[in-house]
Amino acid sequence: MILITFIFILERLLLQPTTLPIEKVAFYAYFSSNVPTSGAAHHILNFDTVITNVGNAYFPHSGTFIAPRSGIYVFTWTIRENGNNYHTTELLVNNKVVNSIHMNPASMIDAGSTGTAVVNINQGDDVLVRTGSAHNSGMIMSNEFGRSSFAGWILG
Repeated sequence: MILITFIFILERLLLQPTTLPIEKVAFYAYFSSNVPTSGAAHHILNFDTVITNVGNAYFPHSGTFIAPRSGIYVFTWTIRENGNNYHTTELLVNNKVVNSIHMNPASMIDAGSTGTAVVNINQGDDVLVRTGSAHNSGMIMSNEFGRSSFAGWILG
């Protein structure tokens, strides 16, 4: 009985896929440190520390996700602020704003704001987070007390 159980477990382990199927797409990245934005409007946020990049579709140097396949995707981003720093950030798909968030912690509060969008994306579409056209000042915070981040994944 023990030998049969061992063989069954061994067969099951050997049958496990060694790579993820190509249809899996997911990424998660965050800022490695605080990011000065100089109050710039439409400044693309390049989340430089990549933790997950299944499908290799997130490009940290440009801050852009380029969809490797069509489908319904979930995107979420978190911006952390403190002190007199404040920002409006926008999620864009093919240069069209699909969601935005604003954070103004007003003096001594340390807080974060998160935006989420569920969108139908076509293969080759690009998705990014940028600062808004107004209400941007100071640093976006990202350190051991909390990370500013960007993530996305395909449903199904």
